[in-house]
Amino acid sequence: MPSRELHEPIRLNGHTFAPVAPADVPRLMSAAERASAWLWAAYAPFLLSYGESPARAVLVGEVLDALVVLLRRKVRGEHHLDFALPPLAEDPKDALDAVLPLVESFNGALETRVLWADLPTAAWACARTGWDIRPYEREYLYRRQAVLEMKGAEFRPLRKRLSRCEREAMPEVRPYCAEDHPACVRLLKDWQDEREDALKPVFDFGYTRAALDLAAHISEPFLTGLVVEVEGRIRAFAFGGLIRPGLGQFFLLKSDPHVLGLAETARVALMERLEGCDLINDAGDLDRPGLAQHKRMFRPVAFVPTFKLVRSRATSPASPRCSQSRS
Repeated sequence: MPSRELHEPIRLNGHTFAPVAPADVPRLMSAAERASAWLWAAYAPFLLSYGESPARAVLVGEVLDALVVLLRRKVRGEHHLDFALPPLAEDPKDALDAVLPLVESFNGALETRVLWADLPTAAWACARTGWDIRPYEREYLYRRQAVLEMKGAEFRPLRKRLSRCEREAMPEVRPYCAEDHPACVRLLKDWQDEREDALKPVFDFGYTRAALDLAAHISEPFLTGLVVEVEGRIRAFAFGGLIRPGLGQFFLLKSDPHVLGLAETARVALMERLEGCDLINDAGDLDRPGLAQHKRMFRPVAFVPTFKLVRSRATSPASPRCSQSRS
């Protein structure tokens, strides 16, 4: 059995941080609502799935009026903490100021990071010394109703893709159920095997597998799942839910790439089921041209800039380093 020592609770100056659990999902979404969160990483089932690894743990604790999410792993054989994302609060600055010294003390001479930071937090870091602000990705935002209506010439490529899939594959979409787990795991493994030699690999196998294992323990509207069958066999699955009321999350999509239009079919079908949101965050494109082309068919209405923040204890406090955003 792999060690679970990273998943033990820790205390920092009287604040307890415990591994995130399915029971924490409503609390995380409530905190995301208070924070008006936009980040894809603020989605509670992602944080839960991402922490299901012997190599890392996602810990949550309350500081002031914020819910603070930390990532615990080993660096050079020692336990190390990073902020997974900015504290979830209406104004996270006080919580950042309160927790940062505790995390830095825990980390000793090693750097401390915010793995997924939004623009306000990047601006906060830029006004302080010792931070390196690194532009990371632009997350796609879709207007759900516009995608479902698919009106006008701008949606013509998407309509053609869906029509071709319907005509050639005759896909059948239905809700995910626990009995679908083995077939979805097989599809995930086949999908991963096809990308073994990719120039730009996708490192989501672990948390995707964890999400499949956890799906039975997370209910709607936090997690909604579907499968797409072709000729009686599951050839795609997709999961999503609400980051907060009004903002949906496209979480997972895996499909057989040999069935043209199947990924687009699954994406639209999931959007139909994500009620209670006007906008949907679909993460970035990992600088992969094919994925970018696929996502642009859904006509994003905006992008959410994300950053990685790095604070080195060895950095001279002369000034922060604020990198330029990508165009």
